[in-house]
Amino acid sequence: MSFASEVKKELLALEDVSSCCKKATILGVLQGGANIVFYNKGIKIVVKSHLIATIQKTISLLKENYQIKATIKYGNGDNLNKLRYYFLEITGDVEQIIKDFDLSPLVEINQAQKFIQNDCCKKAFLRGMYIIKGSINDPRKNCYHFEITCKNYELATLVKEIFVTNQIDAKIRERKTGYVVYIKKSEDISSALALMGASAGVFYFEDSRIVRDISNMANRMANCDIANVKKSTDAAQKQLKAIEFIKQNGHFNKMPLRLQMIATMREDYPDGTLEELSEFSDKVFGKKLSKSGISHCLKALMNQYEELSNKKVKN
Repeated sequence: MSFASEVKKELLALEDVSSCCKKATILGVLQGGANIVFYNKGIKIVVKSHLIATIQKTISLLKENYQIKATIKYGNGDNLNKLRYYFLEITGDVEQIIKDFDLSPLVEINQAQKFIQNDCCKKAFLRGMYIIKGSINDPRKNCYHFEITCKNYELATLVKEIFVTNQIDAKIRERKTGYVVYIKKSEDISSALALMGASAGVFYFEDSRIVRDISNMANRMANCDIANVKKSTDAAQKQLKAIEFIKQNGHFNKMPLRLQMIATMREDYPDGTLEELSEFSDKVFGKKLSKSGISHCLKALMNQYEELSNKKVKN
């Protein structure tokens, strides 16, 4: 099981004593992963997760305050790993749940913020959001990266503000599927885990970070990696400027899909090296690309930029 899933299991095992924190947790889960579905018998809420414990926790929390009927189904996701997903279908007091937690797509998360007025409730809300829509790279295998996917900018802003209020440097990036609140600095990721209550996750992350940082330092000293890092950074900046130029001139959607995807990945990970982009590539392409494959795509992207800029100069 991945480190991200281990953190989720740890958070799911935590027991919120106060009713306000329980509602804050369910607010995070529903705002993060609930979909409203209309069918022949009325309305139902559907929550999707690859962890059955998430589904069980959601049912338990909702039944404390609402009369609901819960149905659990499962199926394989549309990914290369064929990861099994569980689908929780909720009927009963659906309209009241939608109203209380501002789940309607036409309603801003305004009234539901009453559930996260206290600091303890804000932490519980983050737990719910991470459990349903969070991800973190294993620090022993990949570069440091923590993120929570949000359905809209308003929700992303709310999540970011809670982190920032706790001196954690979180940022927002737009993607095709919504918005992502992400954290890159290792110290801030460790603080985010601690804030949510994942103490075992913090110990693992810090231990891995120390081992990795020492190893990286030794490698950099041995291989004079400083020059390579500068070269990689300069190349990344040129690529970002090229992407911006292509977009401004309306050529982005005219490029082959693979170049659009590589451009999106470069924007999502502006500081990533070829090795790091290779590690992230399965999230964008659905499979892991080699460093040489990433390099080839980026060169093709720069060729598109040069052709377009030359045409613009001639005109």
